[in-house]
Amino acid sequence: MEHKGCERMYRIFIVEDDRTIAQAVAHLAESWGLEVRCVRDFRAVTAEAAEFQPHLIILDIALPCFDGYHWCRELRKQTSAPILFLSSAADNMSVIMAVNMGGDDFVAKPFDGGVLMAKVRSLLRRCYDMAAEPVLECRGARLRSGDQKLDYNG
Repeated sequence: MEHKGCERMYRIFIVEDDRTIAQAVAHLAESWGLEVRCVRDFRAVTAEAAEFQPHLIILDIALPCFDGYHWCRELRKQTSAPILFLSSAADNMSVIMAVNMGGDDFVAKPFDGGVLMAKVRSLLRRCYDMAAEPVLECRGARLRSGDQKLDYNG
C-alpha cells in the first residue's frame, strides 16, 4: 500500500545491524515517500550521517563496534535531527538511558510498522513543521487527518 503525504523529501538514516529489520524499516519508510539510507560501516556512523544529512535517525542500541548510546552522544555533537531508538532492550533503564543520551523517542522490538511510522511522522512534523498529512481512503470515505475532515463520496 502506497502512502502519500510528504510534500518534501525527508531523509531517514537507519542504524540497525540486523539487515532484515533494517530493510523492513527502509521499505516501510519509502512507502511513505521518505528517502532512506541504511548505515554501511558501523565504525563510521557519524561520518555517514554527516554525508547524508538526515532529518531523522533510527538507532538500535545493540550494535557492532560501539553501542547505540555511544553513537547517540556522538551524533548529538553534530546534529539536532530527532533520534528514535528502535531496540529489543526495552526495559525501563534502557529507555531512560536512550532519552538521557539524547534520544527523542523509543520503539520496542518487535514493533508494529504503523506505530513506528506514526512516531517517525510525529517527530518530523514537530521538528520540521511538516504540513501535509496523509489522506486515508476506504470505500469512498476520505479522512484528511490534517484538518480532521471526513468526506464520503464527495
